[in-house]
Amino acid sequence: MARHDRDRIGYALDVLGDQWALLVLQQAFFGVRRFSDWRDTLGVSEPVLAARLRLLVEAGILYRRPYRDAQRTRDEYRLTDAGLELWEILVAIWAWEYRWVRRRDVELPALIHDLCGHTCDPPLTCGHCGRLVTARDTTAHRDREVGAATPPRRFRRSGWDSVADRPLLFFPETMTIIGDRWSTAVTAGAFLGIRRFSDLERELGIRPSVLSQRLGQLTEVGVLERRASKNGRDVRYGLTEKGMGFFPVFALVVDWADRWLDDLPSSLTIVHRACGERLDPALTCDRCGVRLERQQVHFARPDGRPAPAGSEHPRDLRPSPMAR
Repeated sequence: MARHDRDRIGYALDVLGDQWALLVLQQAFFGVRRFSDWRDTLGVSEPVLAARLRLLVEAGILYRRPYRDAQRTRDEYRLTDAGLELWEILVAIWAWEYRWVRRRDVELPALIHDLCGHTCDPPLTCGHCGRLVTARDTTAHRDREVGAATPPRRFRRSGWDSVADRPLLFFPETMTIIGDRWSTAVTAGAFLGIRRFSDLERELGIRPSVLSQRLGQLTEVGVLERRASKNGRDVRYGLTEKGMGFFPVFALVVDWADRWLDDLPSSLTIVHRACGERLDPALTCDRCGVRLERQQVHFARPDGRPAPAGSEHPRDLRPSPMAR
């Protein structure tokens, strides 16, 4: 798949709608930079890891920097400016898990806003007018001539047994939504108002058996629900409140694609109806009302103790001199 063959949101979903790419990105924010460290931390096979690193480099999210070890010169991988700006998406994923996923084996670390010193559960707001925003407060305008936002086949689904028992590293319900290209596309379709099985099949170009499986998975985790018409012959799949709660992640992905993939055509615009402006999604501290910044937040246990290794915010990272 060539990058120029995709629209912005389609390419962004192709890159971010993969469980291993997301886990590699997560660990990059925790300071992992070398191939061997990702391999050992995630327990991922070397071919799978190499493919994801290539994907993230192609997308302009990571860049290679040579370093010398005892034997030879190797490459380490660092976040570009575009990669660093994905921090809001990862925080939005944490916030959705924090609010909606119950019965966790281990309590999630708390998010601390350093400016006010409080734990926060950041809601999504409009950067133009400052009001709280949900999916119901927006209108999505699609350019159907650009093409559907369906990720093409890139990787086979790889098992995640090596991380499945590590609840501070791996979020199974999030991975059900965006850790698979078709689940990602179906969820995006639901936010765009595509409800019927036949419409999803046509719009996404997905096989009926695959669509049925993904709809079943998303229904099982409580993101979608089946809604029969009054005559009982027309079944639609609508987002539940839990599913609607995932809107900040979707909105932030769209916004990131618009800002960093501007060499690709735009197929989607989200408008905040209250102010009439194109949505500028912002995560805001629910305690002091200030827009969150990457270097002004960190994770810690709810009791104030330091979070486990791999959960702290990487304060040492600064925007790199390279973008895309």
